[in-house]
Amino acid sequence: KGQGQGELQGCHNDARRMQDWIAGFGFQKGGGGQRILLDDGNCTSPTKANIWESLLWLVGDAQPGDALFLHFSGHGGQVRDVSGDEESGFDQ
Repeated sequence: KGQGQGELQGCHNDARRMQDWIAGFGFQKGGGGQRILLDDGNCTSPTKANIWESLLWLVGDAQPGDALFLHFSGHGGQVRDVSGDEESGFDQ
């Protein structure tokens, strides 16, 4: 299950709840109406490549008057500032 470090169950729950909620507005869960990227070991992982590919999928066939929906559920993080341009010593 999941990748361990950095895995946030609350974010997974938020994304799944949102997926169910928007299904009530016609965004079908099956049949290609929705995509969900999670680092849970079961879904497509939210890698940079998969995020870009999914964004292209989202807008690929869009027509005037279409409704598109994008939801992000996650948390930011900090890493050491290696360039020395941050007073705090961390990049966000």
